[in-house]
Amino acid sequence: MSRRRSAPRRRLKARIFGSFGAIGLAGFLISLVLALTITRIYADFQRLTDISERVEMGGEVALQMVELQRLSGEFVQSGRSFPADQAGIVFERARGLLEQLGEGASEAVSDRVERMEEYLYGFREAFVEVKRLHDRQSWLIDQGIDSQARRYQDLLGAFEATLPASRAETISGLERLRGAALRIDSLTRNYFDSLDNARIREVNVEVRESRRRLDRLAESSEDPADGAVFREMGSALDDYQEAILDAVQLTRGYLYLVNVVMAGETYEVLYQSDQLSAGLHKEMEQIEAQTAETIRQAVWTVLVGIALTLALMVFLPYRLGRSVVAPIETLTQTFRRLSRGQDAADLDLTEAGYEFHELTRAAHVFREKNEETERLLREYQELNEVLEQRVEERTEALQAANAQLETLSRTDGLTDLANRRAFEEVLEREWAVAVRTKMALSMVMLDVDHFKPFNDRYGHPAGDECLRRIARVLEGPVRRSNDLAARYGGEEFVLILQDSDRDGALTVAEGLQRAVRELAIPNADSSVGVVTVSVGVATRLPDDAGQTPADLVRRADEALYLAKREGRDQVRFMP
Repeated sequence: MSRRRSAPRRRLKARIFGSFGAIGLAGFLISLVLALTITRIYADFQRLTDISERVEMGGEVALQMVELQRLSGEFVQSGRSFPADQAGIVFERARGLLEQLGEGASEAVSDRVERMEEYLYGFREAFVEVKRLHDRQSWLIDQGIDSQARRYQDLLGAFEATLPASRAETISGLERLRGAALRIDSLTRNYFDSLDNARIREVNVEVRESRRRLDRLAESSEDPADGAVFREMGSALDDYQEAILDAVQLTRGYLYLVNVVMAGETYEVLYQSDQLSAGLHKEMEQIEAQTAETIRQAVWTVLVGIALTLALMVFLPYRLGRSVVAPIETLTQTFRRLSRGQDAADLDLTEAGYEFHELTRAAHVFREKNEETERLLREYQELNEVLEQRVEERTEALQAANAQLETLSRTDGLTDLANRRAFEEVLEREWAVAVRTKMALSMVMLDVDHFKPFNDRYGHPAGDECLRRIARVLEGPVRRSNDLAARYGGEEFVLILQDSDRDGALTVAEGLQRAVRELAIPNADSSVGVVTVSVGVATRLPDDAGQTPADLVRRADEALYLAKREGRDQVRFMP
C-alpha cells in the first residue's frame, strides 16, 4: 500500500521540478548571454572611445605641425628668437601627443607613430641647424664682410693719402679701386637681398679686375717700398672675397635646409598624420562593425530567449495542468466515494495538498525569472541607445576636425589666401583643363618692392599688415571658381587666370599695380613714397608640345625679374 501511494507523488514532483527547473535554466542562460553581450558591447564601446581620443590626438598632432611650420617660417623671415622659442614649445607638445598616441596602441599605429617621431626629430635637428646657420650668416654679413671691406678700403685710403700730387696716374688707379670696392659692397648687399647668383658672379668679376689693377699699379711703381703695400692690399682683397664667398655658401646651405629638408620633414609628418588618421578611422570602422554585429547577435539572442520562454510558458502549463488534474480527480473520487459511503482508505488524501503547494512555489519562481528577463532587456535597450548616441557624436566631431585640418593645410596663415601647396594643386588641375579645352592659361606674379627695408623701418607687424592689405586687393579679380589668388612665398603673390589671353592678363596685372599704389601704404624707402609692386605676366597655350606648368611659372618669374631690373613698380609680360 505504501509503495502504491508514494509512486504517483514522485512522478508529479519530478514533472513539476523538471518543468520549473527548465524555466529557471532558460532564464539563467538568457541572463548569462545578455550579461556577456553587454560586457562585450561595453568593451567595444571603450575601444571606440579610445580610438576616438586617438583620432583627436592625431588631428592635434597635425595642427601642431602646421603651427611648427608657421613658427619656423616666421623665424626664417624675421630672424627673431621668439618664434624659435615658441617652436621648441610646440615641438615638445607634439612629442608628448605622439607618446600618448603610441601608449597601448595597435602595432600598425605604433609603427606609424615611430615614423612620425623620426620625422619630427629630423625637423627639429634641421631647425636647430637652420638657427645656427642663420646666426653665423648674420655675423658674417654684419661683422665679417664689413670688417674686411673696411680693412681693404682703409688700406687704399691710407696709401693714397701718402702719395704726392705728381703720381696722378697711381692716385687715379687707387680711385678706380675704391670705386670697384663700393660696387663690390653694393653687389654683395644686393645678393643677400635678392639671392640672385648673378650678383656674385659680378662680384667675382670686380675682384679679378681689382686684382689686375693692383698688379699693374705695382708693376708701374718706381718706389720699391710700394710693393709691400700692394701685396698687403691684395691680401686684404682676397680676405674680403673669401668672407663674401663664406657668407654665400652659408646662405645656400641655410636655404637648402629651409626649402628642402625642413619642408620635406614637415610634409612627411603631415603625410604620416593623414595615414595615421586613416588607420585609426579604419580601426574605428572595424570596431563599429563588431559592435553592430554584437548588437545584432544580442537582439537575436533576446528574441530566441523570448520565443523559448513563450514556448515553455505554453507547453509546461499544459503538462502541469494534466499533472494537477490527476490529484484533483483523485480527490474528487475520494469525496464522491466518501459521500456514497464507500471505503476510501486506499487513497492518499494528503497527496493533493502537497502537490498544490509545490505548484504554487513553481509559479512564483517562474514569475521571478520572467521579471528578471524583462529588466535585463530594458537595461540592454537603454545601453544600446546611449551607445548609438555617443557613436554619432564622435563621428560628427571627427568629421568637423578633418574638415578644419584640410582647410588649414591649404590656407596661408597670415593672409588667408591659398598657400603654396594649394597653388600647385590648382595649377596642375587648371593646366589639364586648359589642355583639354584648348584655352589660354595666364599667370600673374607680384612681388612687393623694397619689402625688406620696409620691414626693417616699420617693423614686422606693419609688414604683416601690408601683406594682408595687398592680399585683399588680389581677391578682387578672382571672380570665377577656377581662378585663384595665392601667396607664393614671403612677399610674393601669384594669380592663376583660366581662359585669359595676354591682353586680359595684362589688364588684370595693371589694375592690381594701380590698386596697390592707391592703398597709399607709406614707405620712405620707395621713390614714390608708398608701397608698390612689380608684376610679371605670362600666358601659355598648353597644347604646345613639350610644355609643363613649370614653364608657365618660370616665364612669369622671368617677367617679374625683368620688371624688378627695369626699375620696379611696373608690369612686364614674358611671351
